[in-house]
Amino acid sequence: MEKLYSLFWFMLGMFVAWAILFLPRFRKNKPKAELSHPDTDEFSEPLIKAENVLIKTTEDSSNAIIMISKSYYLAISGFHSENMKLLEEIEMEIEEFNQRAKKLKATTYRIIQQLQQDSIETGHFYVQIVDYLREMAHSIKYVVRPLREHLKNDHKPFAEDQHSELTQFSSQVTDFLNFALHIIKESRFEQIEELIQKRQAILELMKEQGKRQIRRIKRKETNSSNSVLYFGVMSETKHLLLQTVNLLKATRDFVSYTKS
Repeated sequence: MEKLYSLFWFMLGMFVAWAILFLPRFRKNKPKAELSHPDTDEFSEPLIKAENVLIKTTEDSSNAIIMISKSYYLAISGFHSENMKLLEEIEMEIEEFNQRAKKLKATTYRIIQQLQQDSIETGHFYVQIVDYLREMAHSIKYVVRPLREHLKNDHKPFAEDQHSELTQFSSQVTDFLNFALHIIKESRFEQIEELIQKRQAILELMKEQGKRQIRRIKRKETNSSNSVLYFGVMSETKHLLLQTVNLLKATRDFVSYTKS
């Protein structure tokens, strides 16, 4: 069983690596019309069942986690290499995600109106999930945008020791998001506690790295713009991890209600 579990994470890691390396190039070669996501919030039937809403929100959540995981990893590495083009492409994709999340929020009222009478409790779960997606969209936006603006204003990227810290940090965040994706796609919600433990380990690492940054400030090894950016990335990441856990908990409750 342990070998199967290790094989699963190896295959998932290979998939994420493939997405990171080839998806940006693939997107550039696609016709513009194909870049938009399908309108999974659009229901053609006049009345909607809870099961249909669950399927569509799970799809939206899975797509969001994949996009955020890729964007986070590429943003940190692209910032260090001062790759403005890459950061701009990531920010454009994140803006698409933000618009998508706004659209989901805007159509919440109509979706609730379409729910069948025996599925009325579904509205509560739907509203929660959409709110958490909006918060996640906001957080990844304010991880990436300050990185791009920092370079745009001709500031230097992080020093090697800071980059090393953030690379370690980014690796753990990516692992956390990949595990979250596994939970939601496979409905392994009993593993949410393990996900929370991963989040706690990241928070502990964040605490230690924050102390190192403070020591750099005290030794005058870094300037104010560098420090604001460094702490800003950590703050938004902390919020992103929290909302990801909340998203999975809400989805778990939705699944449990639908099965009952």
